[in-house]
This record gives sequence, structure tokens and C-alpha cells, in this order.
Amino acid sequence: MTAPQALLTKRQLASRKEIIEAAAVCFMKYGLEKATMDDMARELGSTKGRVYHHFESKNQIFFAVYRQAMQYCFDAVEPIMQQALPPPEKLLRMARAHAIVMMETLPFQRSIRQGVNVYLHGQKIGVERDVLNELIARRNDYEDLYRAVLQQGVEDGSLSAPDIAIAGRAIMGALNSLVDWYRVRPDQTGADQIRIAETLAETIINGVLA
Repeated sequence: MTAPQALLTKRQLASRKEIIEAAAVCFMKYGLEKATMDDMARELGSTKGRVYHHFESKNQIFFAVYRQAMQYCFDAVEPIMQQALPPPEKLLRMARAHAIVMMETLPFQRSIRQGVNVYLHGQKIGVERDVLNELIARRNDYEDLYRAVLQQGVEDGSLSAPDIAIAGRAIMGALNSLVDWYRVRPDQTGADQIRIAETLAETIINGVLA
């Protein structure tokens, strides 16, 4: 039985983090269905026993990758939510931060994008469907941050969105599509990523300006 994360030592947490990172890379390389525990061990340069020491199954690892992917998003956007900014500026900064997270944590984001489709439309996961539903609810909580700012903007007249739910979904869909077309280039710099994030965010958010 895998130990609860709260009971793990710093060393165990570090080892678990390395496994999750290796798994995200493998899911991105081979796909969720084809990636194996052996692939993850090779990516780590370790033994499969080390992987099984922390996780009982590939499903558990995918869920851990999903949680971490979402945590990256919350960590980037929640501080902006606390800032006293006009809704359009706040929404623009949130979109920009999200785009940067998509690029900086690409293996995680691409893994959950393909993984959810596999689980929802193909693979049977039995009792673990409850875990997946919990994670999808977490994703919905994240999207609610954007809908809350949209609502504020509609109320003060700075944003135009006839349907908040649809507008929020459209914004997230456009931002998340970045993981489908973005490619890391050897000569790419941090400034290049910022330019991509700013261009994408401005293009999307300009569509809901009043």
C-alpha cells in the first residue's frame, strides 16, 4: 500500500517527484496507453522497483501527474486573483501566466490532455473513476477563477460575455490548445516564451473586451 503523502519524508517526496516528472515525459513521448513502468524506470535511470515502491499502478502515477499539472496552474494564477486590478487586466495576466505554465510544464500538461480523453472515452478504470472525477472537479475549480473575473468585468461593463460559462470554456480551450501546437526549439529563450504567452493572451482576451 502506498504511504499517504503527508507521512513521507523529504527524501521520499523528492524521489516521488522525480518519478512523476519522468512519468510525465513518458506519457508525452509514448502516450498514456503505451507508456509502461519500465519506460519510467529507464527515464529515471533507475529500477522498476523504485517506481513500484511509490506507486502501485500506472493509473496512480497518471493521477499524480494530473494533480501536479493542476497545482502548477493554481500556483501561477491564484496570486494574480488576489491583486486589485481591473477585470480586463487581471484576466489578461491570468491568461499570460497560464500560457507560460503550459510551456514550462509541457510534459505534464500534454499528459493530462491526452489522458483525460483516454479515460473518459476508452479505458475502463472502475473504482478509480471517482479519483478522476475528483481531479476533473479540481480542473473545474480552476476554470471558475476565470469565470469569476469574467463576471466581475461584465458587471462593471469592462468585459462583454453574453454567456459566462461558454466564454470561460472558450478562453480555457484556446489557452490549452497551446500544448497541441507548441514545440520547444533548441534556440528558444525565456523571452521567446513570454512573447508567445503575451501574444496568445492578448489575442484571446481581446475577444471579450467591451
